[in-house]
Amino acid sequence: MTSHRIAASESTWLALPAILLIAAFVAVPSMGLLLLSLSSDFRPGDSWESLVSGQFGLDHYRRMIGDEFVLGRLLRTVVISAVVTALTLAMGVPLALACWQTRGAVRNLMVYASVLPLLISIVVSAYGWSVLLGRKGLVNETLIGLGLVAQPIKLMHSDLGIVLGLTHILLPFMVLSVLAALERIPGSLLEAASTLGAARWRAHLLITLPLARAGLRSGVLLVFTLAMCAFVTPAVLGGNGTPVFPMVIYEQFSASFQWAYGAALSILLLIVMLLIIIGFLGVSSSRNKL
Repeated sequence: MTSHRIAASESTWLALPAILLIAAFVAVPSMGLLLLSLSSDFRPGDSWESLVSGQFGLDHYRRMIGDEFVLGRLLRTVVISAVVTALTLAMGVPLALACWQTRGAVRNLMVYASVLPLLISIVVSAYGWSVLLGRKGLVNETLIGLGLVAQPIKLMHSDLGIVLGLTHILLPFMVLSVLAALERIPGSLLEAASTLGAARWRAHLLITLPLARAGLRSGVLLVFTLAMCAFVTPAVLGGNGTPVFPMVIYEQFSASFQWAYGAALSILLLIVMLLIIIGFLGVSSSRNKL
């Protein structure tokens, strides 16, 4: 009993630096953002004291609810994030399974290739995709050369370009999350299933993937939240004609100088993400109990 209490006390002290870091760089700025979103008379350049002592209200939230453009951009961002998550899941799970079942130098090479997008700057990756997806890019030139299309397809400044760029950049998060969960599964389970006559795909579907559901859940949450907050890739591949919600928030701060309204939009994005995450965790947890 005593050793358990000591272990609990030690774990609390070990977690204290991370808790302080989160409080300093996440919780405090978020509270400041919430305070700014409720301010009715704050203007860029005003002091912190004027913000605290100013008037507060829900004017910016009422304006936001009636803004069809803002709500449309938010819905569009959610849809794009869901599509990117589905694509990374469809490609990341087979890739993680392949890495898990491979041994030796080939396995290391596959893992390195999977995480390669993380080693390249997001800006470089985005502009690399712009070279491929442009009107005279490699993709369009190849399609025209093969006679599949007569005119260049609009791939840049479109939802398709954003989806392709985000899928490429966020795929490693899915692969690494699933692979970490697969590493905890004993290989003897697949051998037993094979001995009993189960096909490889059936063993993965009924044994491997259910045991790796924690990694699948982590990968989905990571990819979805990062896609919802992505700015650089949509800005390069989508352009101003197809802004996602983070770009709308950025415009309020940098171009319109409506900081309080931009703060309200940021809080809206945070609330929507939290609701989606809570709903996803609730659904996945209930399915695990069945």
